[in-house]
Amino acid sequence: MQERLTKKVKSGLKYSILDGAAHSSMLGIGEHYLLAYAIFLSASDLQLALVATFPIFLAAIAQLYSVKLMHKMRTRKHATVAFSAIQGIIWIPIILTYFLSSSSIPSLIFFVTLYWVFGLMINPIWTSWIGDLVPSNIRGRFFGKRSLATSFALFASFVLGGLILTYAKGTLGNEFLGFAMIFGLALIARFVSVLFLTKQYEPPLRVNSENEFRIRDFLFHFKKKFKKGHFNTLVLYLSFMSFALYLSAPYIVANLLKSLNFTYLQYTISTAAFLIVQMGFFIVWGKLSDKYGSLSILKLTGIMMTLNPILWMIPRDLMGAVIIQIYAGFTMSGFMLSSFNFMLEVTEPEKRVTSKSYFNLMVGTFTFLGSLAGAGLIKLFENVDFNSIPILSEVFFSQYIPIFLIGGILRLIISLSILPRLKEIEKHEKVSSEKLFVQAISVLPGKGVNITAHHMHKH
Repeated sequence: MQERLTKKVKSGLKYSILDGAAHSSMLGIGEHYLLAYAIFLSASDLQLALVATFPIFLAAIAQLYSVKLMHKMRTRKHATVAFSAIQGIIWIPIILTYFLSSSSIPSLIFFVTLYWVFGLMINPIWTSWIGDLVPSNIRGRFFGKRSLATSFALFASFVLGGLILTYAKGTLGNEFLGFAMIFGLALIARFVSVLFLTKQYEPPLRVNSENEFRIRDFLFHFKKKFKKGHFNTLVLYLSFMSFALYLSAPYIVANLLKSLNFTYLQYTISTAAFLIVQMGFFIVWGKLSDKYGSLSILKLTGIMMTLNPILWMIPRDLMGAVIIQIYAGFTMSGFMLSSFNFMLEVTEPEKRVTSKSYFNLMVGTFTFLGSLAGAGLIKLFENVDFNSIPILSEVFFSQYIPIFLIGGILRLIISLSILPRLKEIEKHEKVSSEKLFVQAISVLPGKGVNITAHHMHKH
């Protein structure tokens, strides 16, 4: 029985990686170009913020019902497959918004909202499923390996999307045709993902009504449980960080395409640099996570990523943008992997679906509020003449630079305030942030060779 179960688990892990690769292909060639599509449809800065975050906010509310729907569909697999298929179909009306002329942007926001609703409905259910499927002792390595595969698929599909858009706009003279093609490929990628999900093994779902907790209880006891330094503390930290992230994140694409006048090819190259580095370091962070724990990596990358938006004050050409994206790929890969793994660590399997739902609600709300704050600040700074101030005229060359600076400062304040309060449950080898950083940058991705660490530790 144990041998058969092991075979099922191994098969499930394999199909999970394949599903992740197909799903990431949809993100790379589809979702990553939604803001570019909105700019093509002449969206304003406020509309860009709404396209980027309003759907996430509404979806975060809607996904609270995912637990009830999952129980009605009897299994996590049935629910995940059904919602994934519906999400894929929504790419068709997203393409057709182009023909709605004056109402194209409101229609785009509506259909992107539906896209996100079904995407986030999947999220807590899938998190529970994958959390039960992956043994805890290989969690870091597996998610590092899976993230490597998904990052490669994301990178390849994103580059393909950029080449298609460049060809459609330049050679064919039909920019819309390019978007229609890449969104059509996104639909196909999602259905390939659905195929792999149907083949993935689902462990028995452990449900105990005594372990379920309502959102009223979650909010009422939030402060008390925050002091423990576990789930509630992580939720608060990532919620505030989402506010700071999305204060500026929706405008990075606008800064490249509108302020710096990047072509689609230049935009693709700069973003590809981020994806390549992210892809290489997922496997590195995964191995380090198994050894030192997710929290050590979260504390290091949480501080380092405060520089990500501030660095956009420097470049005015492609090379500068590529350098910044390399740094961002290094920090974000560790931050994303460690925050997800730490969330699995601090949530009980029986409560994981509900916990992830409340987590998504908090993060989605703060993401939306951050984007609105960013749009408001851009509007405010429109009346400020930075050219009249000698020093600032050189630094604030774009209307988006002030919010990049504010976003970075906010990230630093939030990380310094909350990260020290987080406490790990699973015990790991202790390591300083300095040593962890040196080990991360000295590891050759895929080889497991640690040049500097060889002299620091005896294995």
